[in-house]
Amino acid sequence: MVDSVISNADSVLDQPTLATQVDTLRRDILQKRADIQALHHHQRRVMVPMEVYQCMVQCVQSAEIELQKSVKSKETLEKKFNKQDTILSDEFERLGLTPEQRERLMALAASVSDAAETSESNVET
Repeated sequence: MVDSVISNADSVLDQPTLATQVDTLRRDILQKRADIQALHHHQRRVMVPMEVYQCMVQCVQSAEIELQKSVKSKETLEKKFNKQDTILSDEFERLGLTPEQRERLMALAASVSDAAETSESNVET
């Protein structure tokens, strides 16, 4: 009988502890739920829609292609420039021009080229 009374007393003492644990669990669950909702809200604000992401990827790919074209074009122009420079140097040597004569001839050629470009742009407008 004494054991039964002690057992009942222990279970009565355990009830507040159990109630406290249940309450703590309930509060923890509610807090986790609030955290998850806040996380979902944050994700919706920061996440980029798939269409926008795909558009961004396509734009980057297009820009990379254009950059590659520009690099190839630059390389081609550099090769042409070097070839023309070599041809001019050979011609200057063949003609026996001094460095001063070469510079004057190049300045004259540049001014003629600038004048031609100006005339072309005036005709276009």
